[in-house]
Amino acid sequence: MKTILKKALIAVLVLIQPAMAVTLPVVKQYVDLNHPLESGMQTYPGLSDVHIYKTAPRYPNGALIDGIKFLGISATYIDAPYHADEHGMKITDYPLEKLVNLPIVVIEKPKDRVTFEVTDFKGVDVNGKAVLLHSGRSQFFGTPEYASHPPYLSTAAAEWLVKNHASLVGIDSLLVDNFNKNDTIPVHDILLKNGVVIAEDMTNISAVIGKDAFLTAVPPRAPMTSFPTRIFATIF
Repeated sequence: MKTILKKALIAVLVLIQPAMAVTLPVVKQYVDLNHPLESGMQTYPGLSDVHIYKTAPRYPNGALIDGIKFLGISATYIDAPYHADEHGMKITDYPLEKLVNLPIVVIEKPKDRVTFEVTDFKGVDVNGKAVLLHSGRSQFFGTPEYASHPPYLSTAAAEWLVKNHASLVGIDSLLVDNFNKNDTIPVHDILLKNGVVIAEDMTNISAVIGKDAFLTAVPPRAPMTSFPTRIFATIF
């Protein structure tokens, strides 16, 4: 009797197995939202520099071993809470759910001001989403103009994003804070200390405006405050 019941159970499992399979949606496009790392590049004026080097010529078997030296705030990167709080978690401590498959919402900065304000988010659902602040500033990346009064996020807007449970805030500008008044970093403090990931110096945000897109921003598991990241969008 037990053998009959066991065979019947196996038959039922075989029948329902196809119904349990998950069909993933078809990906239409992947979009890079990051600047690549390049030798000699500078991101934050006077600080960021990158050096890519070879340890030796190619070995007889054809293999080449190379290396890279850079600051954590080079190219496009994410910040961890440790960046603003010595007791906060580091890049290596971020759980993957904070960095993978985040629904994207894009906020465009009005041309008549340098800041992103609370009014720019009116009627926008940011709960659990990657909020990308689009100013078009990335076109000047790598030039002196990039650091000339760059757009940033107001503290009131940062508090609104925390209150409305944004998961990540990214900007295509030098900082989320006011670069020209950097004796304090209030926006970093507000966002990072409340568990909101920060991504700075992004690019190509316009490519995901109005799209059904999801963001991934996973750097190596490094015990650092910031780390360059290949941030990209998956468009369905």
